[in-house]
Amino acid sequence: MKVIIFLILASLSASCNSQKNDADKTASQQVSTKEASPINCYSYATATDTIILKVIHVGSSITGTLVYSLKEKDKNKGTIQGNMRGDLLVADYTFMSEGIQSTRQVAFKKEGNSFVEGYGDFKNLNSLNFNTSMKLIEVACQ
Repeated sequence: MKVIIFLILASLSASCNSQKNDADKTASQQVSTKEASPINCYSYATATDTIILKVIHVGSSITGTLVYSLKEKDKNKGTIQGNMRGDLLVADYTFMSEGIQSTRQVAFKKEGNSFVEGYGDFKNLNSLNFNTSMKLIEVACQ
């Protein structure tokens, strides 16, 4: 009888450990999934200026949205379509500003969990200047 009780207790203990390991694996998978999210959002905000960048990773392509609301400048809002070139996001930005649709190239350099926008001659990406005073920090997507 003692042997049967011992076997039952050993079986229950093994079952509990198995459930704990399964829970640990599930939690680990959730963290991995969260880290590898294909959608990331970045924002720069002051009392008068806001830039919001939402990037969606689809394979090697990047799509998303970009909004500029800068003091004393026309607000513009649109979509981006491009790709990562190392730590550099290069995309075509199609946007509406004062009822007119335009397209221009944009570049953002990835620095840790943030992006900084590049300005200059897009024919030579190595010559771009990056505005580190307007750093877009990763934020939760709305």
